[in-house]
Amino acid sequence: MGSNKVLRIKEYQRRKARPGVTGIGLCAIFSRQGDWAFDYAVSLARRHKAKLNIFHFLESPYTLRRDVVFVDAERTQTAQVTPDFIAQKDKEMREFFEERLGDYIDVGFRLCEGNDEWELRKCFRKGQYDVLVIGYKEKGASFGGTTTIEAFAAKFQGPVVLVGPDAPDCFYLNEAAAERAQELGVPEGKWSALESSLAET
Repeated sequence: MGSNKVLRIKEYQRRKARPGVTGIGLCAIFSRQGDWAFDYAVSLARRHKAKLNIFHFLESPYTLRRDVVFVDAERTQTAQVTPDFIAQKDKEMREFFEERLGDYIDVGFRLCEGNDEWELRKCFRKGQYDVLVIGYKEKGASFGGTTTIEAFAAKFQGPVVLVGPDAPDCFYLNEAAAERAQELGVPEGKWSALESSLAET
């Protein structure tokens, strides 16, 4: 009984020291799961009065080079990355999301040309967000061209919430997010821990 009490005190102190949710990162994916992730991220931002930072990554047929990127959903057409191209894509992204954001204005947009994993980790370390939300298109989906979405989420230093793949109220949480499921507004019985077998691939 004494050891349980000590564990509870340690957990209370750890939670008390945590700053709460002040920023939410959304990795924008243009799919139905991406829409579900967006809706959840906005609702979480409203709940905590937190800034929502929307990241969109330009996909390239090359792992290391990012001077050529795909311009269509089917990933068949490519274009050279120029300052005018970046400005146009940035404008399209803002217009797409601003209409859906309604009156929520504490939002930042970032069009990223770099590697998904590196950029997201860098922005997390800089304190641009506390929780990362990603649309979960399918199990074992490629992420950043070098790993799977589950492996990325499992190794990420902060909370990651994957929304989908089968329904808008279906959530998969990494260990850091599972510890804060209630704070993150994830309904009881609607979330699962990431499967270790998938996270290790």
